[in-house]
Amino acid sequence: MAKKSQNHNQNQQQTQSKTINPSQILTNSEEDQMTVIKEATEVVLEANLEQRNLDVEEAYHSIVKQTRELLTAFDSLKYRMSVSVDHRNSGKPTNLIHEYLSSFHNFTLTRNRFGYWMIYVSYDEDALTRFGDKLFNRMLRVVFNTTNSTVGSINIENCIRIDHCATDIQPFFINRLFSQELDYVTVHTEEKVPS
Repeated sequence: MAKKSQNHNQNQQQTQSKTINPSQILTNSEEDQMTVIKEATEVVLEANLEQRNLDVEEAYHSIVKQTRELLTAFDSLKYRMSVSVDHRNSGKPTNLIHEYLSSFHNFTLTRNRFGYWMIYVSYDEDALTRFGDKLFNRMLRVVFNTTNSTVGSINIENCIRIDHCATDIQPFFINRLFSQELDYVTVHTEEKVPS
């Protein structure tokens, strides 16, 4: 009976909550091991977010540049054409920042609801069927090599979102290509590079 009473007292001691003064929450005492974001930490997080977003935008432009170079191998002009859209100059309120479209790819730089800039990657289903996966694999290498954690000072690997399956990009690309001229839409034609 004495042993049962001793176990009961130990259980009560373990389940009792600890009372802390609210001022203790604002400090990071070693005893409580509580981490609270202070104002100085918020400033650092905001600066890191700005730097991360700059790095993501730089990666986006690098991906577009390298992907445009992949198009130079095609004989047909229609496969060497692409469209860039600068949504910041569209005058419309949107989370979209930049977009790049070709007969093969769609890269979209956008801002998510938390303020993080993200790169969405899509690949055309018809292009995959018609040309095989060689161009698709090269594009993936460009995307992953550009955003690899070893490339920059801030890890931006998690900014990439790739569609899990090929999509129908052609109609959207053709619509952008032949839509009315707008200041924020640019059509590119790559020169054929002899192989």
